[in-house]
Amino acid sequence: MKKKFVLCLFVLCVLPGMSFAALLSGPFTTTTPIASTLTDWSSSLQFPKFNSALGNLTMVQIDLTGSMTTVLTVKNVSSTLPSSGNAKTEIRMTVQDSGGNLNFPEIDLLSSAFAYHNLGAGQTVTSGNLTINGSSSDQYTAAAVLAEFTGPGTIALPANTFTLTWLTNTGGNTVASQVTSAQLTGTVTYSYEVPEPATMLLLSLGGLMLRKSRK
Repeated sequence: MKKKFVLCLFVLCVLPGMSFAALLSGPFTTTTPIASTLTDWSSSLQFPKFNSALGNLTMVQIDLTGSMTTVLTVKNVSSTLPSSGNAKTEIRMTVQDSGGNLNFPEIDLLSSAFAYHNLGAGQTVTSGNLTINGSSSDQYTAAAVLAEFTGPGTIALPANTFTLTWLTNTGGNTVASQVTSAQLTGTVTYSYEVPEPATMLLLSLGGLMLRKSRK
């Protein structure tokens, strides 16, 4: 009985100090990148889940890259006064999980300003293509997120866009509109831990010695 107590105490004291090997799985690029599509759109990005046979998942990193191309049209609707100012397009691309556990990974893009000067009453001017790229990176360690990213198969993350037109002007009453296309893709990278060989050996040895002490 005394030997069993000493061995248990040794194992309990040593194991908390044993380190675990931290490893990465991925990055895995989505199998469903969203091609350049007129906004606003709703779609999804699908990723392979983490293989739990590798170890214990500790963190999920989601990296998004996207771009937009926009054409702005400005019209001076005044019947008498000219107008001057600038217009911009803003787009927000968001990704979420079905359980609402992510803190809204988002790419927020704002086009360069399209400036116009002395636009005559009733006249219209168009910007031509304005393109901008962006990216985001978010890390998650919450148990709910780790659970839904673990297992066989894939996980689908709904993705959406919200597009705005910004206009500032002086002079005649002016309106602005935009035609915008956006694309989105992403990767997930899994961080996980497995016991080091020394830890596993110690556990096996402890179990073997405990069984012998019972005989």
